[in-house]
Amino acid sequence: MSPLGKLTLALFGLKLFGADGFFIGLFLGHMFIDKTYAIRKIEKYISHLDDIIRVKLPYKYYRYYNRLDGNIWGKIWGLVIGSILFGFWGFVLLFIMGQVIFDMPSNLKIRKVKKNTDHFFDNNWGKIMGAIIGFVLRSPVLIFIGLILGFIMDFRRLEGAKLIPFSVLQGYWQKINPLKLWRDAQVGEHRQYLEVMAALAALVVEADGKVTAKEKKVFCQVFAVKPEQKSWIMDIFEDKQNHRFGVDKYAEKLEHLTRFNDGLKEISIENLFRIAKADENITREEIRVLTRVAKIINLDQRIFAKMKRLFTPKPIDSKLAKFYDILGVPYDANITEIKDKWKKLIVIYHPDKLTEASSEEIKIATERMAEINLAYQEIMRAKNKK
Repeated sequence: MSPLGKLTLALFGLKLFGADGFFIGLFLGHMFIDKTYAIRKIEKYISHLDDIIRVKLPYKYYRYYNRLDGNIWGKIWGLVIGSILFGFWGFVLLFIMGQVIFDMPSNLKIRKVKKNTDHFFDNNWGKIMGAIIGFVLRSPVLIFIGLILGFIMDFRRLEGAKLIPFSVLQGYWQKINPLKLWRDAQVGEHRQYLEVMAALAALVVEADGKVTAKEKKVFCQVFAVKPEQKSWIMDIFEDKQNHRFGVDKYAEKLEHLTRFNDGLKEISIENLFRIAKADENITREEIRVLTRVAKIINLDQRIFAKMKRLFTPKPIDSKLAKFYDILGVPYDANITEIKDKWKKLIVIYHPDKLTEASSEEIKIATERMAEINLAYQEIMRAKNKK
């Protein structure tokens, strides 16, 4: 998730309304831009603009632009926002900030900080909103009250708790009791995890209207179910009455169990794919359930798409096959792989590069470039329709 919305609105808020505007902008940017479809639209527009520049730019400039490898938009953001809002020093500071936050996507530390920030906002936006209201009203008492009400809101939202204080506190104590955690936390969490995965696996394989013995067998294999566990696991797996809460309820439980463990999220979805694949065919209904589960547990969309391609390879449209062949990419290549290959081909075949070539060679290169650009545009148009 990009911090673009949070930072942009926070900076405009700081300039226009001071500290109050900064915190309000930070909150609104997360809730209405970074957490919504808006951020994907912005990123898609920037990617499209990058494509246009690469097609139109003469080679003598393109080769320098290509060295940036797309890592320029953060600096442009810093230059524009910083200059408009804060003058020269704003330009300098935000230019550096744009480089660090947006133009270093492969830096693991920066990715971790951005991920933890979004995780903090997602899990605490009730408390954040309450505190901001108290801060804007200049009341320490209201800040405290806002934090308490925000805590209750977040707890209800994340844990499904009721707003009755005694039951909430009792359930909360059951979760944090140190003696209980010390005694059986690992065993209890593992059993709960198996129960949740058994219910989700059943819901996935039931989506196509049938459950096979092979799918049950694969479940026991991938989750290493012990002989003494098999009986109660199969009871959960087969009992349709036990699935009455539906996919969302069990997926929310899985999200809670895997909240701080991205590796466990990935392997959970991968194992559900393996179970669905056990009967040699993953149906559209099963994919729909798997997509829903992945979304609820906040699995990275790129990782899910990669798993989906791995377990559900589909034949390419015959009309598009020639375009994939022109670019020299596999039929199941994703957008990033296609775009990277297109960039390399532009460098190789750009006519402006042939300064000492004959007119015939330049003509051939121009035709080849047109063919490459057409193939890329047709493939991207087809992918955007999906």
